[in-house]
Amino acid sequence: MTAQAELIKKQATARLDKEAAVHRSNHQNIHARRYVMPNSALGGVEVVIIVKGSNLQLWCEARAISGLGARALGGEGRPGGETYSEPGKYGRHSALKTMDRLHRGDAWRFVPKTVGDLDAILDAVKGAR
Repeated sequence: MTAQAELIKKQATARLDKEAAVHRSNHQNIHARRYVMPNSALGGVEVVIIVKGSNLQLWCEARAISGLGARALGGEGRPGGETYSEPGKYGRHSALKTMDRLHRGDAWRFVPKTVGDLDAILDAVKGAR
């Protein structure tokens, strides 16, 4: 992992540990941390941070951010229909399997390049933008 990616991971973990609740399925050993981020309009929004290769991915429920807003933040739409589109293949990161809504629901996947990008994404998930 690059120094920048480590910094983003550290900020993501610190911020979510402070502002969100740990998801009832808890964290995965090393590669993923599962949370429910409070959002006044939606209740809680499932969020997962995954370390994959040299980058951090942040997944959230699509209902949390409008399509235009998510794409402006670098989001990639991942429809729920892809989940088991190939027989016997999950089609998403296995850390999402234990999530209530991210397991099969529509999602946004982000790969923040800076701490500022990460903060903007998490602000949007919270409904603060």
